[in-house]
Amino acid sequence: MNNSGLNCFWSNQIIDLLYKKGVRYACISPGSRNTPLVNAFVNHSKIECFSHIDERSSAFFALGLTKKSLKPVVVLTTSGTATANLFPAIIEGSLSMKPLIIITADRPENLVNTGENQTINQTNIYGDYVRKMENLNKNKSVGILKKIDSLVNISLGEKNIPGPVHLNIRFKEPLLDNKKLKITYKPKSIKINNKNRSFSITKFKRPIIICGELSSSKSIDIIQLSNKLNCPILADSLSNLRYYKNKNVLAYYDHYIDKLDKMPDCIIRFGKKPVSKNLTTLIKKCKKSSFLIDPYLSFNDDCPNVIKSSLNNTNFIFENNIDYKWIEKILKLEDCTKKLVEKIKFNNKSEITLVETIANKLNNNDILFIGNSMPIRIFDQFSGKLKNNIKLFSNRGASGIDGIISTSLGISHLNKNSKNFLLIGDVSLFHDSNAFHILKNTNINLTIIVVNNKGGQIFSRLSYSNNNIKDFEKFWITPPLTKIDDLANLFKIKYYNLDIKEVNSRLEKISNLKGVKLIEVKINSKTDIKISEKLNQKISLI
Repeated sequence: MNNSGLNCFWSNQIIDLLYKKGVRYACISPGSRNTPLVNAFVNHSKIECFSHIDERSSAFFALGLTKKSLKPVVVLTTSGTATANLFPAIIEGSLSMKPLIIITADRPENLVNTGENQTINQTNIYGDYVRKMENLNKNKSVGILKKIDSLVNISLGEKNIPGPVHLNIRFKEPLLDNKKLKITYKPKSIKINNKNRSFSITKFKRPIIICGELSSSKSIDIIQLSNKLNCPILADSLSNLRYYKNKNVLAYYDHYIDKLDKMPDCIIRFGKKPVSKNLTTLIKKCKKSSFLIDPYLSFNDDCPNVIKSSLNNTNFIFENNIDYKWIEKILKLEDCTKKLVEKIKFNNKSEITLVETIANKLNNNDILFIGNSMPIRIFDQFSGKLKNNIKLFSNRGASGIDGIISTSLGISHLNKNSKNFLLIGDVSLFHDSNAFHILKNTNINLTIIVVNNKGGQIFSRLSYSNNNIKDFEKFWITPPLTKIDDLANLFKIKYYNLDIKEVNSRLEKISNLKGVKLIEVKINSKTDIKISEKLNQKISLI
């Protein structure tokens, strides 16, 4: 069989196997070298394919698909620099433990380092950010499929930690021939060991539970554990615990946790490290008495005490030895902070007010994707206890501002039964504006709320911002030159320029419209700083 026949034969075999392993979505960027694979994917009737001109946006869109579907998703590119454009999403997927199947087409091995057009060394290009990498030359039959089978299982967490894997396939020319041959291969099922473990907390008097973004633990089980231990839960906004009507679930801890007279003597952690800097500082101070319950062994976490198990497989041994006065003080601080926040008359141009408005307007099962930098921090600090069960997402693996729109579009595509919202800053919006190219071939409903505070105002809150640094606005704040309404017009997106009162009155009606809608809200960042300072002064007096 000639090269073109082999290319098509193996491409069809690979796609059939990927389908059997649970792949239902493939995000494809155009190219020449990946033609055999693209042809096989688009002709597979049960795999939904997405086309995107920007590889970075395509990979983040795939990340959104796997976040929502909990299934492995393929990202396919051609050779050369196209492969490098996937790296940011791979890093985020790795740190957030999501099963991305990265497939890159490549030139034959003998052409690498020869100056051949569109040819780079793609072997191990993603380093440790993929769980495993395989180079495939189409010369053996069953051996190829065994490698791919194992690769997908690794991405799903068979050996250790779920995450991206990389399959690099070297294609010789001619690339395309539709000859169809068949071999039989039965994929292996994945086996994940999760041993039962015991954890004794009989000697501790001041235990607390800290929940960051949760991937595997069940919320209700954590609530039940806190009830048994009679201890509070400091619930990160991304833990999806804040909607529970339970006195132990605390949301305003960022404002008072550094004011405790005594440190906790036992911190039981679930999920990733929280958004709150004050809370991560507390974890560092109490590092020796911190315990992380995680089936994936403290991946990307420096906790010294890891219980490698899920919550359901952990047996807690405890006695009622709790310092209730200490617990009561924390609950009092939470209640007082809540009342202070509610009393403060937020200015209409405050991002704090906007976050509170959005949190109160969303309904059960609505999805809110929160952008990095200021939006996620403000939401975490001021959203408080949520009145409805909102499903919150964010890219907090590496916490970058790249790919935020793309990821939210991927999630939204798979969420047809409820509404989708994205809260994002103006810089992040323009950073990932190529994401909107995918709207041409998709039917996505998403309401985007853009906080326009004239640049990356998070830098104005840093200690060095007042040191008369030369060109601070130009090189740190970087206010966008393009108008948001011009961007919306470019991609034919419905655009609205609203103040916060109008967001409150019109958000529901706008979100009911089909397609992608973009709401610009102009914010005065100095107002937020003043509100935070005033609040901190009042809390210090409690």
